[in-house]
Amino acid sequence: MPNCDFYATAEDHEGLLEWIFAEQACDVYELSSDMGEPLRQFRSAAQVLSQFERTYSDGRRWRCVRLQLCVHDAGPPFEPRRVALDPQACDGATFRYTADGWGLVQLYLETAAEGGARLENSHTNHNSLARAQAWAHTITDLGAAEAWDFARITSFSSRLNREIRKRGVARLGSRLMLPGALKLWNAGAAMGSYKPGEHALEVSKGA
Repeated sequence: MPNCDFYATAEDHEGLLEWIFAEQACDVYELSSDMGEPLRQFRSAAQVLSQFERTYSDGRRWRCVRLQLCVHDAGPPFEPRRVALDPQACDGATFRYTADGWGLVQLYLETAAEGGARLENSHTNHNSLARAQAWAHTITDLGAAEAWDFARITSFSSRLNREIRKRGVARLGSRLMLPGALKLWNAGAAMGSYKPGEHALEVSKGA
């Protein structure tokens, strides 16, 4: 399950998302819809970034946008999965939709907390064929793992991770840091459990 954990701001995400849409190698969906609403497909970086302007009922802005990338010609036709909800526990909503599939590529994007004092890591990952086969007997509603072209999926995922690494300007432990995140770090923001003055930052040449 190749993955890439990295620190990035909305400014960093914009460039990465523009690269994804320019590649035209995948469709981009939200991981889970709002209650009672269809699943969103995003067609531009601006549409994805607009999700960070959304707020919770207490006024706090969203800090994480969870995406699922469906690589073209790598599996069965994509269909959102309808999930039944308890209307008594969900303000009357009876359903929502999720983007599920053995071969979908996760892309979870984080932004800084209010005031910019802390930034959690963003994340990419996807299943391997072996892992999908191991779980297929337990999670039966996702179909056969063998229906997916994991070589094609891994090829795209590897390109995505290489693009993230190309954009990295520093590293905290094993995690990359993109330029906007480095600015936050230099201004005193924590990166997850890493804190300026307590943890060493490895800066790339030219950063």
